[in-house]
Amino acid sequence: MKFLLDENVHRGLFYFIKQLGYDVRLCPRGITNGSVLKLCMDEERVLITRDLDFLKNIPLGYENFGIIILKISPEDIESQKLAISSIFKEINDFSNKIIELSDDKYEVK
Repeated sequence: MKFLLDENVHRGLFYFIKQLGYDVRLCPRGITNGSVLKLCMDEERVLITRDLDFLKNIPLGYENFGIIILKISPEDIESQKLAISSIFKEINDFSNKIIELSDDKYEVK
């Protein structure tokens, strides 16, 4: 699996996901949400973001490789790492899923 971290995600998560052995890339700063989604499609990446606008702005019928919305405190990197590692163990295919990830649970939409 390949991941793209949005600019609003703690950079410590980048290094953590890389240590887990995944292909992970940082999103270029300042690009539009549409450009972020296009980049994910072009590179077949799951998006990890805090931006709830992705829930509202996804085009109807949009095929994607998955979107993980972090709803954990931005400063709590340890809780983010724990939640990410748990979800990576539980979900093998993120395609066409939007996952809202909190401290103690996740919801697949």
